[in-house]
Amino acid sequence: MIDPTNHEPEEPLPDINPLRKQVQAKIKRLELRSSSGLWLLALFTLLSMGAFRDFAILPSLSEEVHAFLGKGPNPYMINWALVVYAFSALIMVLTQMAGNKKPASGLPHFAYLGGFYGFYHLTNSLNENFWAVFVVGLTILGLQSYHIWNYYHEQIQEQKEILAELDKLVD
Repeated sequence: MIDPTNHEPEEPLPDINPLRKQVQAKIKRLELRSSSGLWLLALFTLLSMGAFRDFAILPSLSEEVHAFLGKGPNPYMINWALVVYAFSALIMVLTQMAGNKKPASGLPHFAYLGGFYGFYHLTNSLNENFWAVFVVGLTILGLQSYHIWNYYHEQIQEQKEILAELDKLVD
């Protein structure tokens, strides 16, 4: 084809289909990551359902295991640890959100919350403290989930804009 302004042959555009496929694949990966917070909330809900029943589906620990573990901490001390954990975790998640930093995995939060359920269970005080752990868990994991979704949603929008620019080049 000849360029009408200078009557020289126009160079053909390189094939951008591989680049478009890369961007589309990246969008798919980002969409999967954006839903990871919801999966973590679902997993916490399943754990909480077991905790609500005081882990009745699990076998009881034998006397030897109880003797090996020793006397559990006082529920009052576990309550204070839960309060300290809740405030520090909230500050950590809110700081990440405010700085628009890449969200950390929520698995450590899930593990800590599961640990609190476990400590309360071992001290036979889970029924009295279930709702405290549940509300703290929903708050922390809910914020973490929102941060994950929001962060990756912005990344997806950027990739969609790149895809739109590539489509304009083809036209």
